[in-house]
Order: sequence, then structure tokens, then C-alpha cells
Amino acid sequence: MKKALFIIAAIATCMTANAKYWFSGSLGFETTSQYGTDEKARVLELSPAFGMQIEDEIELGVELNIKDTKYFRNNTTKTQQMFSFGFAPFIRYTFFTEGNFNMFVQGGFEYAIVSPSGFNFWSLSLYAQPGIRYMMSDHFSVQAKFNGLAFTHMSNPEVGGYPGTTYKNNFGLNADFTALTFGLVYEF
Repeated sequence: MKKALFIIAAIATCMTANAKYWFSGSLGFETTSQYGTDEKARVLELSPAFGMQIEDEIELGVELNIKDTKYFRNNTTKTQQMFSFGFAPFIRYTFFTEGNFNMFVQGGFEYAIVSPSGFNFWSLSLYAQPGIRYMMSDHFSVQAKFNGLAFTHMSNPEVGGYPGTTYKNNFGLNADFTALTFGLVYEF
């Protein structure tokens, strides 16, 4: 058993000795209002990510997804708040590189805990999403990702009628520009 652990540690050390490490993240703000009602929502999202490039085409990483959503009506002071925290390890494969541009596909899973105004539930998502990255310098780049293909399972979908939470299982392909996220990457 000790030999097996030593071999695994030696392989992991060799794989990460020449690895490039990077840190990225995205920040988002959104406000929406329901048509024909006075209901509104405010969403604030923060998604820091850390990863390493272990081969020219392969990267491993983890992303934290923090989202704070408030639902309110204009004519009352009553608000409903939903806070979610997600942990999402992933693997990224770069399949096309031309100059400073490269295209990649990223796949992984996300475990999220949601706490809306006293209700608690969790969700598990499996996803694959395409993206593009542009290297601005040796250390900085910008990237954009689509939502792509995803499957999500929720533990308790009946949490009081919050928008978008009334399903137990959800499967979909989303590849339009409304689901595009941008981020800044720093490599060291």
C-alpha cells in the first residue's frame, strides 16, 4: 500500500512540475422585471476559478460559483432572497489554436447548495461547454464560454415557487449568445 501511494505521489509530482497555473474569474450583475407585474429580481454572481495546464491541450481546474438573488415587489417591502454556493471541478481540452486564439471544450460537474429564505436544497449538474480564449500577453487573456450541454438534478424542487426552481431533473442544450459569460485569466 505504501508503494502504491508513493507511485501515485511521484506521478502527480511529475505531472505538475512543468504545469502552468492560472487564475480567472467572472463577475455578473443582472436585474429583471416580470412583464405585466411589479415583481423584480436582482442577481449578483461571482465565479473565481483556479487551474493548471498539465499538457499543451489539457487543463484541470475548479470553479466556485457564488450567486445572490433577491426577488421583490415595487409596492411592498417584502423580499425573498436566494443564496447559492457551487463547487465545480472540470477538465478542459483545447482542440484548436491559431495565433493568439484558441477554442476549447470544458466538462465537469457542479455541486451547489441553495438557501432561499429558510429553505435549503442542493443540486448536482453535469455539463460540457464550448469556449474561446484570446491571449493578450504572456500572462493575461480573456475568455468567453457558452452554457452548452447540461443535466441538473435538484433534491427539493418545491421550495415555494421561486422562478426556475420547479423542476427535479433538467436536461438541455443552450448555445446562444444570451448564455455567454466573459472572464479574465491570469497565468503564472
